[in-house]
Amino acid sequence: MVEGATLSFDCTACGKCCNSPPLMSLPELFRHADRFIGALALRRIRPPVAGTRHAVAGRVVEVGEEDVAQFHAIARRQGHALPGGEYLVLMTQAIDYPSAGRCPALADDNRCAIHADRPATCAMVPLDAWVPDGLQQVALAAKQPGGAQYLGADCITVGASRPLVQAREVVDAGYRAALARRRDAEAEDKRDWGDAVFRLLLPELLGPRGDLAAIPPDGQRTLSLAPVLAVLAANGADARARCLIYIGAQRAGIAASVARALARRQPADKPTTALLRGFDTALAALASRLG
Repeated sequence: MVEGATLSFDCTACGKCCNSPPLMSLPELFRHADRFIGALALRRIRPPVAGTRHAVAGRVVEVGEEDVAQFHAIARRQGHALPGGEYLVLMTQAIDYPSAGRCPALADDNRCAIHADRPATCAMVPLDAWVPDGLQQVALAAKQPGGAQYLGADCITVGASRPLVQAREVVDAGYRAALARRRDAEAEDKRDWGDAVFRLLLPELLGPRGDLAAIPPDGQRTLSLAPVLAVLAANGADARARCLIYIGAQRAGIAASVARALARRQPADKPTTALLRGFDTALAALASRLG
């Protein structure tokens, strides 16, 4: 059996990777509070299965026990174990109306307006922080023409023009470091607020309403950041003050975003408008409690 290929990544600044706001750590959302509306995403992730075979650039990549072990190491560090062997991921992210079709940080020339201080997720694209290094080639292949995640960009190619992944290794030092930063950021978020929020949400998720089952496998449920901010605000007066400032910026951003959507008058925007209004209500209630 042949194991893997060399895949290169050459960004052309086409903007197609930037068709929506990114996953962002909570500190990143705080730094860019006036640009991005933050949300809490709940995702269910299944472990890879040893022996599964994937086609990558005409070769066969088989999931090995080492890949499974690395996945579980990543998942324990960044996520939360669920009954049945799956993991729940609590991630903060930026959201916007899907009809916008672009990240709020994308400038008119398709370049990032915050590139020097861009989120770690953006710096590691097209890698995936939850995919073991030995299977990154499989994730990259899914983004090539014909793949399930193909966006219409041809920046991922077979061969060594600008090698990103060779067989089971991320060989580009810059991207390898960015991948590590994103994994570290997720682990820090888990430590700072994720474990506490997971404990708050778990009774509801496992309760009779079946909220956990309602999250599709490899899909997500999007919630307000209010429970995350409530956990942070409990850390003292300074933390409470920072959260109140952030809430003010977020409510202003939500109001402006909803106003723009109402002016566009697109029926497809209605679900996002309802979601954002719910966020605003939750943030307003939290601000009232925090004083």
